[in-house]
Amino acid sequence: MNFIQLAYFRKVMECGSVTQAARQLCITQPAVSKQLRQLEDELGCRLFDRSGGRLVPTPAGEFLRERAGALLAGFENLQAEMSSFRHRISGRLCIGCGPYTSGNVVPDLLTELIRRHPGIEPSVREKDSFLADLKNGSLDIMFGIQGYDGEELLYVPMYRNRLVLICSVLSPLAKAPEITPELLAKEPFLAHSYDSIRSTVFRNMPYLQKNRFYVESRYTTTLIAYVQRNLGFSIIPDYYLGSLPPGVAAPAFETGCSVETGFLTNPDRMFSPPLQAMIGLVREKYGCHMENDREKS
Repeated sequence: MNFIQLAYFRKVMECGSVTQAARQLCITQPAVSKQLRQLEDELGCRLFDRSGGRLVPTPAGEFLRERAGALLAGFENLQAEMSSFRHRISGRLCIGCGPYTSGNVVPDLLTELIRRHPGIEPSVREKDSFLADLKNGSLDIMFGIQGYDGEELLYVPMYRNRLVLICSVLSPLAKAPEITPELLAKEPFLAHSYDSIRSTVFRNMPYLQKNRFYVESRYTTTLIAYVQRNLGFSIIPDYYLGSLPPGVAAPAFETGCSVETGFLTNPDRMFSPPLQAMIGLVREKYGCHMENDREKS
């Protein structure tokens, strides 16, 4: 039994519904259900019965509510006291990130986080996937382009970016009065191998799958380098437009594509003070909320 289980139990008692409790807790419904099942298994008794679409506490549930109230009140008082000493937050924060977020999103967040909480010791790692690390607790948070559709982890969107077409200034595409699928079919396509971007492009522009592929890379900077040498065109996130090198153009063309950047956490693990501070900063900067848009009402 732990404080997370007791807190989720109390919220379900208040709401009479796992779905409503999950919404108020800003976590997924499966995460709440999982913690309740574990709590019932550990206590060896059923805590709720279902009646008329609502969860009704059993006698054991009523008994636990009385006992858990005092424990949670003491814990919440401790949290309130600690919040007044936020500048003293310290400890390790293990961060995972993809190629873009490691060089653009995370540095700005870390700079501000350390300025506010110099006692935090961040550790940043970059690789393709951190799902196993998030699940086993060796990683606290991961920033990257959306590519997770499971239920065990909590994905929170931060912002979206359009995908835009780039080509060499020497390319026929840069000189064309209008870019059409027929015109694109004549040029080599430099494809992004990152699954989220690749699938989005091919879903919205399926005709590109028939193009010649000179290069496939997960790194946008690599694609830009080949475009600069007039070896083909590419589709990239628009946040690179401000740093395109000489010789690369972004002609007017609506791809109809966009990608989403966000972060992943493990809702089954207690959020450490450093992680809470990071999430608070992300909320402040990007206005995101810890809700799961896959949650069903």
